[in-house]
Amino acid sequence: MTCTPGATKGMKICLAPGRALLSQGIIMTVVMVLSIIKDTAFPVKAYAVQIHGAPEGLIVHMMGHVFFFSALIFLLYILQRHPIDEGRAWRYLKISIFFWLAWNVDTFVVHWLSILLPTDALYKTSDIFHHRLNPPITWQRWVFYIGKFDHFLCVPAIYFLALSLKNFCQTAERRLKPEKDSPTR
Repeated sequence: MTCTPGATKGMKICLAPGRALLSQGIIMTVVMVLSIIKDTAFPVKAYAVQIHGAPEGLIVHMMGHVFFFSALIFLLYILQRHPIDEGRAWRYLKISIFFWLAWNVDTFVVHWLSILLPTDALYKTSDIFHHRLNPPITWQRWVFYIGKFDHFLCVPAIYFLALSLKNFCQTAERRLKPEKDSPTR
């Protein structure tokens, strides 16, 4: 039996050999499970979304788009300048990056136009399928309206990203799988 000094003076914790790590792991697991059960059964406000008044909320959000755009450009530059491989997965990743770039520009423009356009530029009903533009129809209102269909850029970006990840996994599995023709010892 091994004894270790406890948290308070003179107190010792004695456990059989090999039981110290096991008991710590069990205690941590029980605490985590009880915490999850408590949080699920008795939820409290999470305050995960912090709403700001105009204009700082939108400005910070648009800064996020600028940083995301910059990161994508940097990633694309690295992939072009120092190609890791020429496989299908990398091509799908590049296509995904181009769709994310287009989505990011589209979303940034729509956010900008939402500041510039009057609040009554779009006729909104409780049924989202019956929204329409209010006259006068200007080029800004058309760009705003068409730009709201950003899912035509976002969904293909996600699709090509998923294809890329699938191909990366398949490539890794092929490389790790032992070849049937290789001699065994």
